[in-house]
Formats: sequence, C-alpha cells, structure tokens
Amino acid sequence: MNFKNFIKTSAFAILLILCSEVKAQNTIETSFQVSGICEMCKARIEKAVDVKGVKSANYDLDTHTLTIAYSSKTISESDIHLLLNEVGHDTEKSTCSDEQYDRVHGCCKYREHENH
Repeated sequence: MNFKNFIKTSAFAILLILCSEVKAQNTIETSFQVSGICEMCKARIEKAVDVKGVKSANYDLDTHTLTIAYSSKTISESDIHLLLNEVGHDTEKSTCSDEQYDRVHGCCKYREHENH
C-alpha cells in the first residue's frame, strides 16, 4: 500500500469511528421501576416497549426493574412510561388509569398484591 492509499484508508477509518461515536451518544441506557408480578406481566412489559427506537429491554421480576436502551432521537423516556401505562402497568414516574389496569389478566393484578 502506498502512502496516499494509507492516508485515504486511515481517514476513512477515523470517519467511521467518529460516526459511530455520534450514534452511540444518542443511545440512552436506564433502569426504572415497573409494577408487575408474573411471567405474563414480564412478557407484556417487554412487548409494550418493543417499538421503533428501543434497542433492548429486559424486565426483572424479582426487582420489578425495567432496564432499557433507546434512541433519544426516536423516543423519549416519558413516551416509554406512557407505553407501559397503556398496557396496564404503573411505573415509578406514571400511573396507568383504572381502565388500563382493569384490562390486565387476573393473575397480573399487582395493586391487589401490594396491599397484602
């Protein structure tokens, strides 16, 4: 490889690295509490956030924690909380309506378990 090709290849590699760094800066990873008590809840919670802009999501039943990575250019954290409310789950920042909560399966009635 001659010097001119080496410079072109190096410049291209640097440009690729810089572009990937800019893209990575738009990805936010966070965790927050979501009410849920069973495997059906886990599946519903993870499915609710399986939307454009969400790169990964994992709900831990033991800790009631959703760990999520998403593109801040595509979706906001408040939008994510609202998606969870729409399927009947309260989060640490928002509460679903009684109508939304009433649509979850009987074994998923986490509010009733919180009071016992």
